[in-house]
Amino acid sequence: MSTPFHRAWLVDSHAQIWRAWHASGTEQVNAAGMPVGAVRGFADALLSLLETVFDPYLHPAPQPDAEHGPIIACVFDAPTGRGFRRSIYPDYKGHRPPAPEGLTAQLPLCRALAQAAGLYALDHPQFEADDVIGTLVRQLRGRKRAITILTGDKDLAQLLGPDDRWYNPMRQKVLAYGDVERQFGVKPAQIADWLALTGDTADNIPGVPGIGPRIAANLLKKHGTIDGIYRNLAAVYGMKFRGAPRVQKLLVEHEALVRLSRQLTGIVCDLPLSTTPEPWQGIRAELPELLRQWGVDESRIQRWQRLPRANAAQAAA
Repeated sequence: MSTPFHRAWLVDSHAQIWRAWHASGTEQVNAAGMPVGAVRGFADALLSLLETVFDPYLHPAPQPDAEHGPIIACVFDAPTGRGFRRSIYPDYKGHRPPAPEGLTAQLPLCRALAQAAGLYALDHPQFEADDVIGTLVRQLRGRKRAITILTGDKDLAQLLGPDDRWYNPMRQKVLAYGDVERQFGVKPAQIADWLALTGDTADNIPGVPGIGPRIAANLLKKHGTIDGIYRNLAAVYGMKFRGAPRVQKLLVEHEALVRLSRQLTGIVCDLPLSTTPEPWQGIRAELPELLRQWGVDESRIQRWQRLPRANAAQAAA
């Protein structure tokens, strides 16, 4: 069984930042009157993560193992990150309003926070955070790392392997590999196909009108994949659920939509990334002052300072 020290922790940063923004809105400002609620909330989320990882080691706190310590990366959405999927489907996430200015102004601060905390801050132009996380999962699995993905996005459950975890810190909900099928009715590797059939209103992905989560799960349990369903369309007619003949007709009528949706729901796992995260080496010397600039209280700063610190050579790297 993997310990916290031998895991890779991948943070879907915007999920944490949005949560903090909605919790604080414009009410939290620093001495200069600048909104800082999102960056403060993100700081609390990262502090909680690091304390979770290092709790067994804090008395006394050791220096992390440079080779075998935990890998922790904060993954962000680039400003142009929807470009790849919008080139396929221009209405992808098209129903979402622009982010509030008070929030977008804090995104560079959140990235600076992650870096000062000694974490990797990654994004990729034209691709979303999900795709960067997918690429990291593939890389890190090759290094025999178990993965924990911090997110509230069910799409990322498709990345889980047997020793991995999907963790929603907002709801304190954890899904292991086997939990995915109990939750959604399909295995992790089938999540993208399942979403292509059901659609995803959060991302404005169409799916098949009239096919919901339960029917989609039944189809995939029987036929494995979308390709398997379409290779065996005649068998759908006789499946043992109510309305099977109608579902067969819907699949025929909307095949192009299903194929389009599947291009949107699959996570890209082979992006060329500018860096490969290495084990965490501790917080950097500038972090406490940054936290004070954002109005973080001293009790929280003291908790940060109890964590291992990077030495000068590591901090300059």
